[in-house]
Amino acid sequence: MSDTRLRPPPAVAPPPTRGPRRRLLSTTASHYLLWAAALLVVVGPIVPVVAASLWSAPLYDGGGHPTWDNFHSLVTDRGWWTAVLNSVLFAALNTAGSILVGVACAVLLTRTDVPGRRLLTTFLLIPIALPGLVLIIGWAAMWTPAGFASSWLETNTFLVMPVNLYSIPGMAMVAMSVASPTVFLLCRGTLLSIDPALEDAARTLGAGPLRSLFSISLPLLRPAITNAALLVFALSMEVLGLPLILGFSSRINLISTYLYDHWVNDAEQGLVSAGAVFLLIAVSGLLVLRNRLVGDVARFTTTTGKPTGVRILQLGRARWLLAAAVALFLLVFVVVPLAGVLLAAFTSILSPFISPWSVLTLDNFTAVLDNPLYTDSIINSLLIAGVGGALTTIVIAVLSVIAHRSRFRFRGSLQQGMLWPRMMPALVTGMAFFWSFALLDRSGAIRAGLWGIGIAFAVRSLALGYSAFYPALAGIGADLDNAARTSGATWWTAMRTIVLRLVAPAMGASFVLLFVAMLNDAEPAVFLVTDETPVLGLTMLQLAATSIGGTVAALGVIQMVITLVVLGAGRALLGVRPRA
Repeated sequence: MSDTRLRPPPAVAPPPTRGPRRRLLSTTASHYLLWAAALLVVVGPIVPVVAASLWSAPLYDGGGHPTWDNFHSLVTDRGWWTAVLNSVLFAALNTAGSILVGVACAVLLTRTDVPGRRLLTTFLLIPIALPGLVLIIGWAAMWTPAGFASSWLETNTFLVMPVNLYSIPGMAMVAMSVASPTVFLLCRGTLLSIDPALEDAARTLGAGPLRSLFSISLPLLRPAITNAALLVFALSMEVLGLPLILGFSSRINLISTYLYDHWVNDAEQGLVSAGAVFLLIAVSGLLVLRNRLVGDVARFTTTTGKPTGVRILQLGRARWLLAAAVALFLLVFVVVPLAGVLLAAFTSILSPFISPWSVLTLDNFTAVLDNPLYTDSIINSLLIAGVGGALTTIVIAVLSVIAHRSRFRFRGSLQQGMLWPRMMPALVTGMAFFWSFALLDRSGAIRAGLWGIGIAFAVRSLALGYSAFYPALAGIGADLDNAARTSGATWWTAMRTIVLRLVAPAMGASFVLLFVAMLNDAEPAVFLVTDETPVLGLTMLQLAATSIGGTVAALGVIQMVITLVVLGAGRALLGVRPRA
């Protein structure tokens, strides 16, 4: 019989233990460094603008002393107060018209049986997806007194364009084509969230369908309407492209064009800095007021559970008339201007007395591709939007997890800091970085390259990317990263391996929106662009300010195609849609 005794396995020396990897920087210290760097880049550039407004000489020159002369020159200039009054009138008209159109379309296309609701909604939202400058070019080509559509109507029909676009009401009407879709989206979301049981309760008490709609649902729109009105008014105060293109020939100055003219033509940096401080305070005050007025909306919140569905109001025969009214509005405000851009780009001359089919040409696109200024503008904008959008997306992701997934002491200020660029007018953003680079980069290396413009564009679009990224981050429970922490992972390891991987689609969506915003931006580049660093938006703006020709229309078509391709790819891959 064989002996089959169990033998212990041979002794194996245990692997050498590794001590904990030493980190060059603790988690808390890295949070403080990132927090300080973020606020320095986002909020810090405002300090040089204020300093320049209170200094007697340009900050890049030696000498000078503190003074109030810049503000004194500003408030004693009649041209400044004319620009202020024009801006207030323009903003008021744009806000009133946009609220009227946006709320009406939200009710009709969301709560009634108007035929073709889905198609009409798609056309209404087109201006949000397109660069604003493209629509302005289309309006100028079609609806100005000498435009193709207005001239054709006067020649062949008894109809005329009732408003002169080279006036404040005309400019406000053009602005409505971009602002009213934003109002529509804000009000539509509220209407979809209202429980139809509330209207049903009114119906049981004898109220008709229209009365229940106007007495129950529309009062619940007050926060959304207030929010939209103050937002549209604030944005109207800082717009530059529209008055620069349509107001130039009529010598109509708004605050933005007043500052632009005195900087470019008169080189009065101190005066313009004082005006920028005024504009910053005015716009920031309006946005703070907006947050105050719509911050407490509890009394507009229903106490029922999740809405069971949207109740569609039957309009009878009137639905066809209302559908025709909405379609006519979209034809005039969206379809005809877009057709004008295409016609101007693909014809040698756009005139109602010449058939466009007889003058079709690709010469305008050939002129664009043969001109180094235009090709460099396109390439530079694509580089800024691509590289800058990707880097900004990473920055937003890192700052967001610190602001919302850590116990960092100053995380609240980091949240507000990422929203701060919403309060900064675009012109102020560009001026802020101009003065910052003038003080900190004496050699001019940053401003001479694309990095200066890219940083300004990134800060300008920071709030947009953050608004797209944060909802996905908020939807991930903290239990996942807490489980990783209990297993020994550091905070940064938990964020990198779990949280940021789960929000990767949201990062992609944020990148798409940042790419489009940075590609089409123009105003911050006014103070930063050089002959070596042209960008597409500003090149088109400067060209359109002098004349609306085939070349600028061709640039507009190129810009529009790039935007639609990127948004289309984003929607197909990530479900990205234009948002207010």
